[in-house]
This record gives sequence, structure tokens and C-alpha cells, in this order.
Amino acid sequence: MVATVLLSEIRYEGAHRNAVWRGRVVDDAENFAKFMQGPVRDRVDDSESNDEFAAEVRGLGTTGMATEFVERLLRAAPNREGYEVGEALAECVVSQDDKREISWPWNTVRDRRTPRASLPGADLVGFCRQDKVVLLLFGEVKSSSDSDIPPNVMYGSGGMTWQLEENATRLDVQHTLLKWLRSRCTSKQHVKLYRAAVQRYVASQGKEILLVGILLRDTRPAEKDVKNRAKALAKKLASPTQIEIVAWYLPVPIGKWASLLHGSAP
Repeated sequence: MVATVLLSEIRYEGAHRNAVWRGRVVDDAENFAKFMQGPVRDRVDDSESNDEFAAEVRGLGTTGMATEFVERLLRAAPNREGYEVGEALAECVVSQDDKREISWPWNTVRDRRTPRASLPGADLVGFCRQDKVVLLLFGEVKSSSDSDIPPNVMYGSGGMTWQLEENATRLDVQHTLLKWLRSRCTSKQHVKLYRAAVQRYVASQGKEILLVGILLRDTRPAEKDVKNRAKALAKKLASPTQIEIVAWYLPVPIGKWASLLHGSAP
């Protein structure tokens, strides 16, 4: 049976101004493997869309040769890149917060145009509803086995905190993200969330959003991985912007995650 919840414990946490940070440790390798082979694999493979695509294409094969070609086509799905596994894992762990509702209107895997395409903009784009408040959620995901504390992916141009600041302050980035998000809100529920979140965003002149940074590690937990980066962001981005930086310390080496998705032993 697959695991629908990733079991973890909080090893450290703190807050400064409008920023919070925490470190969550996953010790159960079997639970992690089942979580990867359940919700994470469904997200990476875009199971719902893929099943519909496969059924429709199979239905269009009217001869034996055409049917054989369709099966070869379906087996030719591109191998998933490491960053895709990390982003799917991040979406799944953010979604399991029982204190609020997280919605992802679209799976970014569907936007690929080439086998190795990488989309611009934020890694995570969605909505956060807590009580009656709905906020835009922009997030960045980094995976690192770096022994340095904090790892290099957390700072410098192209690092997590730089990317989060760009998402929060550049109107051209936000313009692109909002247009991308609106065109992918295909249900009445998601359109309602979009309008509620963007209304708050506009009324606050682009300030009232939730920024989420997810750091995925296969190293020992260390608060310095995220604490100073969260504080640095809080100095630059004032309330009502909300900032959350969460490090997840996982029991399987990052290099094995892709094979773990499809049943390899942890």
C-alpha cells in the first residue's frame, strides 16, 4: 500500500519578523519510498493527464501496425530529470499541511515542449487558503547533498533566497506568473481562488503573497541551512508578505530518488 503522508518530526524551528523556518526530519526509509511511489510518482508522471492521453491515442489506432506504433510512442515518455522529482516531492509535502489548504491548479509537467525543457519563473505556483484568506503562493525548490552549511544552492545569484526575492519584487516576473496561472485555472473552484488571491495581491500593491522555499537534503539536519537565509529575506521583504523556508532531511540519497519512484529498494 502506498503512503499518502510523509511521516516526519520537526527538529528545529524559529521565526523573525514575517519569516518562519523549520527543519523536518524523515527517519522512516520505507515510508519515504512508499510516499515517493504514490503521490510523488503520480505528480511526476502526471498520471491523470497521462491516462487520458494514452486512452485517447490507443482508441485512434485502427490497425495492428498502428496499435504497435502507439505502444512504442507511449513507452517513449522522457526520463524525468532530478529537479522534476524534487519539485513534485516539494508540492506533495507542502500540500499535506493540515492547518491550511494548498491548491495547485496545474501540473507544470504538462507544459513541457521538449524532453529536457525547463520552465521559467517560480518552481511552485498555486494558492494557499487559511480560514477565509486566500493568498498567491510562489515557491522555489532546491535539492542538495552539499556538505557545506548552508549549501551553495541557498545563496548567491540563482540561489533560493535570490529567486524568492525576485518573485516577490519584480513586476515582470509576477506579470508572467499571474498570466500563466490564470490561463490554467480551468475549473470554477480555481477561478474563484485566483480572483480572491489576486484581489488581495492588487489591494496590497503586490505585497500580500506567500513565499515558500523548500530545501531537500540527504544530510544531517542543521538549522544554519535555512535560519540566516530566512532572516535575510525578512529584512528585505516586509509584511504583509509571508515567508516560509523549510528544510526536509530525507533518508535516501538524492541520486537514488528517480529510481526509487519506480520501485527500487530504498
